[in-house]
Amino acid sequence: MEQVAQAAGVSIGTVDRVLHNREGVSEKTRKKVFKVINEIGYKPNIYASILSRRKDFSIVAIIPYFQTGEYWELVYSGITRAVKQSQGLNIDLKIFYYNQFDLESFRGACRNTIDAQPDALFIAPIYKEDTIRLVHRLTSLSIPVAYIDTKPENTDYLAYFGMPLFESGYLAADLLVGKDPGVKEVVSFNIDRGEAPPNDSMLTRHRGFRAYLDDNNPGCKLTDCSMSPFDFLHNMRLFDAFFEEHPDVKHIVTFNSRAHLVSDWMEIRGIRDKKLLGFDMLQANMRALKNGTISVLIAERTDKEAFNAVKSLIDFLVLRQRPRHRDNFSSIDILTRYNVDFYLAEE
Repeated sequence: MEQVAQAAGVSIGTVDRVLHNREGVSEKTRKKVFKVINEIGYKPNIYASILSRRKDFSIVAIIPYFQTGEYWELVYSGITRAVKQSQGLNIDLKIFYYNQFDLESFRGACRNTIDAQPDALFIAPIYKEDTIRLVHRLTSLSIPVAYIDTKPENTDYLAYFGMPLFESGYLAADLLVGKDPGVKEVVSFNIDRGEAPPNDSMLTRHRGFRAYLDDNNPGCKLTDCSMSPFDFLHNMRLFDAFFEEHPDVKHIVTFNSRAHLVSDWMEIRGIRDKKLLGFDMLQANMRALKNGTISVLIAERTDKEAFNAVKSLIDFLVLRQRPRHRDNFSSIDILTRYNVDFYLAEE
């Protein structure tokens, strides 16, 4: 402000009145000050202004409970890194966890969110209809929402960060079977969610995969089976029984992050004649990719997506600055055992 005042030949108080559109400044002086501002590229230190007001901002994140090495650990890492990087900006983070296989648990996290009266919400919408109800309630109160993974189309939101899901499923089919008419059947091992509805991101990838087969290999059948997310022995029996009944099936896909459950079975049984494609950069998936039991991994920078989503909320709260794009699609990265080490080296 001193620089602007000196260049414009006015007092610092006059510059302050111009910046805050206060009375007591002639139009001629106002124009002179703005001319100097434009010439020297002056920007007020909004962060310092926020800190001087001692305004606290509360962000709620709703994510499932997770164990070390699971997909949601990557999400948690991105969330907490964004808040830590904004240390000093008075950001208060509350994380409400829920059981992703229990709708009532998710509804409890939604109630906790409403009771917390946050300034912003971060969420990956596993339970679509209940997410829509929550977001409608929050946006009616002008509370911004950022999504990752998937986004309900009929909601208002500040930003979305994630992979283009349909396209990733379409690509998965091309990588796994291409236009090879000799491939007659592909098996998809999905997660058994019990009474919980299917994950919307998985369904969208599945539709993309099916669309590719319809367009390019209509004679190929896509068979769906459900595996347990936690019961190793159940899965061993499931895989043994399926491939005993379908010995000619050589192509396997998982539209979730748990391809390593199938690769563990392949490793134990010494199976090397099948092609397995999975999603997401879990360490267990990466190890299986390197040893060859997973053939292809379609990856996205999940932790970076979570980081950018929370950062967009912080920038909006602190600076009233919207992200450049509302929908921010990640690149679809194709990993094999031959490039995975170089991919990790970029981190």
